[in-house]
Amino acid sequence: MSDRHRRKRATIAANLEAQTGRPLAEWVAIAGQAPVEGFMGTVDWLKAHHGLSHFQARLVAEQRRDAAG
Repeated sequence: MSDRHRRKRATIAANLEAQTGRPLAEWVAIAGQAPVEGFMGTVDWLKAHHGLSHFQARLVAEQRRDAAG
């Protein structure tokens, strides 16, 4: 991952917490309870049910996927 990509992800994570009052780790836990399957299912669910932006939802879904191994 490039330094630019790392900085972008850090900015999205910081904005996520600032805008929602919940840190990234909490959103990952919420995504783990999503009644959907797959990466894009999680992204769409977070956007539709929690009002996250596309990039915020993707970051949460990526972290969930990476944590699952």
